[in-house]
Amino acid sequence: MNLYSRLFSILLILSVATVSAMADILENLNRPGSTVTVEQPQALAERLRASETPSSEEASGEETSEEEKEAPATHRVKGKTVGYRVQVYADNNQRVAKAEARQRERAIGRRFPAMMTYVAYASPYWRLRVGDFRTQAEAEKAATDIRRAFPSYAKEVRVVRDRINAR
Repeated sequence: MNLYSRLFSILLILSVATVSAMADILENLNRPGSTVTVEQPQALAERLRASETPSSEEASGEETSEEEKEAPATHRVKGKTVGYRVQVYADNNQRVAKAEARQRERAIGRRFPAMMTYVAYASPYWRLRVGDFRTQAEAEKAATDIRRAFPSYAKEVRVVRDRINAR
């Protein structure tokens, strides 16, 4: 029996044993009356509690503006709010896309320092998105400002729905 056959046999035995152990664990978890205890660090528990509490505006019951009433409702998703961003760049050319996204990020950051910039890779695209806007109208205004400031980017600038950082 050669070395590869022995290794294959050992791996096969280990995988069968692992599957068997996992089946036992699942059987115990699914048994009626069983309890599952999850232990977590205190810091994680505090973060989870903080993300569940309403924001100061929601808690105070302040009146919302007419613009906010007309805007689509936003909701919380894993600590972020669903809203809008301005996409300035998206490309899948592996040789130049990352560098181009970073270059545009620096240029927009210098021109609009109050707007946050986000360069992200979601296979196969490198994307540059700007801002955290609660309404589409706010994002459209920012997109117009970016088009005016950078006419060469104008064809690529568009408003997209995204998870945003709450203000």
